Amino acid sequence: MSKVSYITVWADTNTANKMNPTDYPNKNIDVDNALLKHTLFLIDQILQLNPHEILIMDNEGNFPKQDNPLIRVIPSFQTFDFASEDYQDPYWIHELGLLDYKGMYIERKGGKPHIKKLNHAMVCAMAYNHGIVEATGDYLVLQHNDTEYLFDRYSEKEVIHDAINLLERENYEYITIDRKPVKMEEYSKYDYFADCYWFLCRGDFYQKHRIWVDWARGDNNHLATITCFDKGLKYLHLPGFFENIEHRRYEFSEQYGYSGKDGNLHTFNDKPFIIHLKGGTGLHRILRENR
Repeated sequence: MSKVSYITVWADTNTANKMNPTDYPNKNIDVDNALLKHTLFLIDQILQLNPHEILIMDNEGNFPKQDNPLIRVIPSFQTFDFASEDYQDPYWIHELGLLDYKGMYIERKGGKPHIKKLNHAMVCAMAYNHGIVEATGDYLVLQHNDTEYLFDRYSEKEVIHDAINLLERENYEYITIDRKPVKMEEYSKYDYFADCYWFLCRGDFYQKHRIWVDWARGDNNHLATITCFDKGLKYLHLPGFFENIEHRRYEFSEQYGYSGKDGNLHTFNDKPFIIHLKGGTGLHRILRENR
């Protein structure tokens, strides 16, 4: 039986307010409650997959205590007071090499850490990579907490098994449901970047290739795609059925029984297996009546 670590990040509108005050001028309790409800729902779904562990990287310091020993709630990047006189770097900061990383957003000035301007995507990226350091499974699934498995369509025990077998059989470095379009001309040769909507890899993938926080683009796993492409390594981006959801929101698929307003549908072996509900920092989309 494969040992799979599932990693997701908890961040509510408090983080969005601090990092993106123009888009989120105030904390939104309705959105926070909906995000928490769905995160707990996703945890219950993952528990059905016989996980080795579930890592909740708590970027707020307020995620509810979990009694199940398979669920590890770990305070992460946003919970640290870098300005405190008593602050000491946690071990995982050094493990990630962030204090030496070119283009990083942590610097040393006069012996104290200095945090440059961050955004919501960057602090979530830090928490995901912290989770990678903490994970102990043979395989990792990095997953957004606004996703939902479609157990009525595809047994997830089956899809996880099939995906791991495919990764090993084809010697893929990773398999992901995401195909994020490249927005900058200088990166056009890569076609698509990966993100953490649902991302499967071996447990040593990041350490082996020294892939950590992609500060330059402020998103997860763009650097994973760039590294694999440049090294000639194999990887697989599974396209979403509603690939350009903003243009196809009201289309309906008779084959799958979903429309774009349900979220971005992703398939594996031509079977629906996951829905991505919101995307980006559009946190209000988790309120389904507003989507």
